[in-house]
Amino acid sequence: MTDTPDIPISHLQRRKIEGRALIPFIEALSEKFGEDAMREVLDATISKMAARDGAQWAETYGRNIEGLKSVVRDVWAGGGGMDVEIIEQSESHFDFNVTRCGYAEFFKSLGLTELGVRIHCNRDHAMVERFNDELGLQRSQTIMQGAACCDFRFRKRGS
Repeated sequence: MTDTPDIPISHLQRRKIEGRALIPFIEALSEKFGEDAMREVLDATISKMAARDGAQWAETYGRNIEGLKSVVRDVWAGGGGMDVEIIEQSESHFDFNVTRCGYAEFFKSLGLTELGVRIHCNRDHAMVERFNDELGLQRSQTIMQGAACCDFRFRKRGS
C-alpha cells in the first residue's frame, strides 16, 4: 500500500473533524471521571494543541503582526471559516472583529456551544503565546457565547 499525499482542507473543516472525533471522547471522559476532571483534561489538551499551532504558524507566516494577519486571513477565515472586519492595525497592534463565525455555527448546530467555547475559542490565548510571546490578546466577547461579534485586540506588550 502506498501513502497518498495530504489533501489540503480548510481550518474550519479540520475543526469540524476534530470536534466530531472529540465530542464522543469528551462525553466518555465526563461519564467516567465527572465534569470537573473532563474539563481539566480537555482544557489542558486544547491548550497544548493551540500552542503547537501557534509555533507552527509563526514558523510559516512570521512572528509579527503581518504574520498574524496572514493567519487570520488565510487560516482562520480561509475556506469560509469566518468573516473578519479589520478595525485598525499597525506594527504594534491588530484589531479586528469576527462578524460571522463558521466555527460557532458548527457547534450551535450540534447544540454544543459551551463545548465549542472550550474546544475552539479558548485556544486563542495559548496560540498567541507560542506565536509570539511579545503579543497579548484581549477579547471581551464571542459569537459562540451569543455576542454579535468576536472582538479581537492583539497588542505588542508594552505598547
